[in-house]
Amino acid sequence: MSIRAIATSAATLGLVLAGSVVVASPASAYTKTCTVDQSAYSICFDGDGDKFIVDDLRADGERAVVKWYAYDGSGREGECADANGSNNGPVVCDYDFKEGTNNYVSFMGFTRDGNTGPKHNASWAYTGYISPR
Repeated sequence: MSIRAIATSAATLGLVLAGSVVVASPASAYTKTCTVDQSAYSICFDGDGDKFIVDDLRADGERAVVKWYAYDGSGREGECADANGSNNGPVVCDYDFKEGTNNYVSFMGFTRDGNTGPKHNASWAYTGYISPR
């Protein structure tokens, strides 16, 4: 193999490796986790601002609710509800969770008649990350 061929191969390999370093370095970005369940409601957790977004999508007399648990060392839990009727736009509940690379919230949605009625249309549990991933 000639010196020119070796130099060209080395230069090409160097460019490929340099490109890989640039491509492989992930950008930190907040996550937004959303779902629509049984066409009754949509729920989201937006890690950029620690917000839950709840939207009642069905005119059935029930409110849409998201129940959450914070896994950030605080032990906090709570609910955010859209009780203003269906298709009136979402309700946004803004919280301040403790930032940390391993901190997250677990949340689920459901509908309920009134503030304390039984749960209907319960969703799976979802995970939303508090800090950029």
